[in-house]
Amino acid sequence: MNEFDKKASSWDDDPAKVKRSAIIASRMKERLNNKRFEKAMEYGSGTGLLGFEFLDNVDHLTLMDVSQEMTRVAESKINDSLKGRVEALQIDLMKDVLPVQRFDLIFSLLTFHHIDDTEMILEKLHKLLLPGGVLAIIDLEKEDGSFHTGEFHGHLGFEENELKAQLIKKNFQAEQYSTIYSIDKENGRSYPLFMSVSRKEA
Repeated sequence: MNEFDKKASSWDDDPAKVKRSAIIASRMKERLNNKRFEKAMEYGSGTGLLGFEFLDNVDHLTLMDVSQEMTRVAESKINDSLKGRVEALQIDLMKDVLPVQRFDLIFSLLTFHHIDDTEMILEKLHKLLLPGGVLAIIDLEKEDGSFHTGEFHGHLGFEENELKAQLIKKNFQAEQYSTIYSIDKENGRSYPLFMSVSRKEA
């Protein structure tokens, strides 16, 4: 059981997380020109807080996460009216066989900094996108290591030009980059989140 399995049952009880997801979904819609997507996927979807907030802009949504318990909670939130429109899948794209579905939008919130090999996950997501499909990454701007408490082995956020270079290397066309939110922590610090929007080159 990983750390997110342990947190899954109480994840949605945090009003700060619920509020953050609603605000970020609204800002995603703005930066994507309120476009409607036929098939979208959120990678690192957790309990689906962000995905469900973005649901008005997609015909079909796949929530995908490594955590079995997070996926279980997300699945429990798919009521009868959403069946056929939303699915929750437990998949680790770094290890598992890629699903057969292809998407015109993939988005991810605070997931990339947990993945050691950024270029490999970009390569996998590139394969899952349809030609011209959009990749929206929302994550931490470069920080000093104080964001996480306890043991942490991921990235200390990302720097714009470094991420852009990796996107271009993996055949994405980088289109937008902007700060869209800030997380206030108990240590008195604020940590900005960026949104990077890029497109799969045909």
